[in-house]
Amino acid sequence: MSTLRESVNSPEIRKKIIFTCLIVSVLCVLTLVPVPGLNHAIATYYAAGWGSTGYILDILSMKAFENISVISLGIYPFLVASIVMQIVTLAVPKLRALAQMGEEGQKTITKLTRIASIVSAVVFAALYCVGMRYAVTTSINYWVAIVLCGVSIAVGNAFCGWCVELLNTKGIGDGLTIILVAGILRNIPHELVKCFDDANSLGVLPGIIYAVCGALFCAGVLFFVLLVNMGEKKLRIIFSKRTVGMKQYGMQNQVIPLKVAQAGITPVIYTLTVTLLPSVIIAMVASPSDASWITVWKNLPTSAAYIPFFIVFIVFFTYIFAMMQFNPFDMSTQIKQNGGYIQGIKPGKPTSQYLMALYNNLNSADCFYLIVLCVVPMALSFIPIFNGISFGGVGLVLVGGGFIEMKTLLENTLKTEEEKLKQAGKDKRHKNYNKK
Repeated sequence: MSTLRESVNSPEIRKKIIFTCLIVSVLCVLTLVPVPGLNHAIATYYAAGWGSTGYILDILSMKAFENISVISLGIYPFLVASIVMQIVTLAVPKLRALAQMGEEGQKTITKLTRIASIVSAVVFAALYCVGMRYAVTTSINYWVAIVLCGVSIAVGNAFCGWCVELLNTKGIGDGLTIILVAGILRNIPHELVKCFDDANSLGVLPGIIYAVCGALFCAGVLFFVLLVNMGEKKLRIIFSKRTVGMKQYGMQNQVIPLKVAQAGITPVIYTLTVTLLPSVIIAMVASPSDASWITVWKNLPTSAAYIPFFIVFIVFFTYIFAMMQFNPFDMSTQIKQNGGYIQGIKPGKPTSQYLMALYNNLNSADCFYLIVLCVVPMALSFIPIFNGISFGGVGLVLVGGGFIEMKTLLENTLKTEEEKLKQAGKDKRHKNYNKK
């Protein structure tokens, strides 16, 4: 709360907070704008037939999918484009070298990602039209209606991607995280009502008790998520100093905090995106009269077969993104080059072995934490009384981790603003001194 209070008191950060709220509000309003060219009642019926795949898309689009809105697919096309661009950047040597060229290279990669997101928006808009081909309105020409539908969905998808970039540059945090958290928070009242309805068959009082207990349990899990995301291992690095005459040369000793959840919530976001892609495509191109295996694919995210895929991708993305945050080989080389050593560890090979063991331990703990919180609700959902909680753990991980990421970014922004004010004060005093 102190971070938020200080942020509100800062004029620059207050502008970013207001801008972020404005963008989220605009997206919430757009979730109520219907897609032109479709019969809303029929389209709602077909959207309900997308099963659990449609349920996840509904969260990613802040309830726009259920409303048959112009932003029905939300940030999903942008997520797919981002993942494809990251894979292509790693696979193509020229792009990989470009990404390592600093700020200019990153700008070029950002432009390419923007182009990829527009292409993805158009492709998914075309697939959406295929999926809604039986829900086209009969009041105007069929092809005119289908073109109106496709163009509006493509523009809506591209607009969501643009909002992510705006939040990245002018908002208070990562755009994807902010929109995801907003979508999950908007879905909470609906889930509480559904929880009460499921237990209402036992009576009004048991239903209320069941809903309240569920809310309290979720609050406890969310508190645990916050604790894990704030947990860190402090690595103390001591640098040798040499004395020349009356002066000492060498770097100051450092304490580097290594978070337990090094990868943050990115593995969960990427896992959802990748594992959901086949189901989304099949749900879009399938017709209502297709075989039962189509229904199985549409409901794959809530099936037992989905859990192994989810675990594999969670582990894979956790290790990949943790390596980007904390590379033991690079850190060991930098410590050696600067004449430093870790307190209690001999320099050289023992340092490399210690850092690698630390990297593995932190990632193992992170993987275990994500798997338990995300997968256990999926397994419990097969018990009738816990039906509907499949992605409750995923939602809590995203909300808790998202709040911590935004808090960290706000703290860093506050430090930057303080340094700017100090530097401005020094410049002002220096200017006044020169006048005298």
